[in-house]
Amino acid sequence: MKAFLAGLVFLAVVVVGGFFWLKYVYKAPNDSQVYKTAAITRTGVLQKSTVAGADFTHVIVAEGKSWGAASYGLNLDTYVGKSVEVTGQNSGTTLYIDTVKELP
Repeated sequence: MKAFLAGLVFLAVVVVGGFFWLKYVYKAPNDSQVYKTAAITRTGVLQKSTVAGADFTHVIVAEGKSWGAASYGLNLDTYVGKSVEVTGQNSGTTLYIDTVKELP
């Protein structure tokens, strides 16, 4: 019985301590503290990637250079083979595209 009561007291101390730590000590990051890169714009022809196991699904090719590209919200397959201007953020070697503008 003593062990049960000691366990309950210990649990109560942990819960109360956790509550006070979260309330008065822990500072949650806000938008100004989250690391974000500046928006990057690239212009070129969008092609499907042939690199197996890469983070990117597509490649932007222009003037002999290429950049890996991917998107969480856009279907990039609709722009394959077209000249586009894309805007997004870099993460490592991949440009994660937010917007695509088809060029004439």
